[in-house]
Amino acid sequence: MPIVKAGPSQYLLVGRHGRLENHGSAVQAILRPGTIYVLVPGTKQEASFEFTQDTKDGIPLRFKGTFIYRVVDPVAAARLFDFGAGGIGEITTALTHVCLGELRHAISHMTMVECIEERKTTLSGVVQAALQATIRTPDEPDRDWGLEVEAARVAQVFIVDPDLRRQLEAEVRNEIKLTSDRSDLQSREAIRLAELASESRVQEQKLASDQEVLQHEEALELARLVRDRRLLTEHHATERQALELEQERFHTQAAVDQDRLETETPVRLEAIDTQGRILREELVLRELEQQVRALEVQRDLLLARAEQAMRLEILPVEQAPRVVEAASRVLNGTNLSVYGDGSEVLGGLAPMFDLLTRAVRGSTHGTFGPETEPETGPGIEPETEPALPVA
Repeated sequence: MPIVKAGPSQYLLVGRHGRLENHGSAVQAILRPGTIYVLVPGTKQEASFEFTQDTKDGIPLRFKGTFIYRVVDPVAAARLFDFGAGGIGEITTALTHVCLGELRHAISHMTMVECIEERKTTLSGVVQAALQATIRTPDEPDRDWGLEVEAARVAQVFIVDPDLRRQLEAEVRNEIKLTSDRSDLQSREAIRLAELASESRVQEQKLASDQEVLQHEEALELARLVRDRRLLTEHHATERQALELEQERFHTQAAVDQDRLETETPVRLEAIDTQGRILREELVLRELEQQVRALEVQRDLLLARAEQAMRLEILPVEQAPRVVEAASRVLNGTNLSVYGDGSEVLGGLAPMFDLLTRAVRGSTHGTFGPETEPETGPGIEPETEPALPVA
């Protein structure tokens, strides 16, 4: 089945059951085989015409004109014209012939001057009326062309004979000049008369205006005096009311302040008493906190002193092995030989051992205290270090 599309400026007409149906513009339809359709343009169509015709006074004139129409009833237009084979051209040709026929008849009954002067009125009206009468017949609706003429006018009129055209142009220019001079003279006279009348009117208006100004000034001065008196009276009344209101407000404020003081005094006294108790309790609390901090500081000092004393007691004990090690290093590598009882050799080394013993005991003095010095005297032998190894 064929698919037919109509654009936005086209009407789609489909023949069905012996009559045409308008499917509208910008549509698409699927047609059965053998179905007849036609596309009718809906855009504006402009046509022009040009012809030469002698006027009533025998002067040949050339006329140019245009008219614009469009299809508004595509079904009626399709009954009269074949749009499948140039229907728009047929319509344009027919309307052009109608325009030419009516214009020739009208121009033959008009003079040259009438044709030129009445180009936009009479001749354009003849074209418009002829086209309307042709495309629409109120008594016979079946003969309606389905068109609408939007504009029709005779645009230009030319004189065919050049000599006659120059002569007429010269006459027209002279007539225009005479008319212009006459109009200029009349304008000057009218202007002068108008100036005289205007001067007289100006004088009269000035006098009337001065009188009105004086009356207006008098009325304004009187109104100003009345207004000033009224404003002064209102000002005094307003000041008196303001003073009364201020006095009343002052008394009211004083009473309110007295009531507020009487109401707030017990509460404020109680608040001050409460605040004093709170401050005293805070003072006691801060004194206790200071005492606690002092005790904590004293405790920390005592702890540091105890740690220092303990360190002093432990230090000699920690250093004693180092002293003994140093003494052993002094005697390291010494070869001692003892023969017999060895009393003579040992007797010679006794002072050195005694010195060493005292140095060791002195280094441990902090551990045993000053009261632990070894006793010496008659009947008491000093302690001796163990005998060194004998090689």
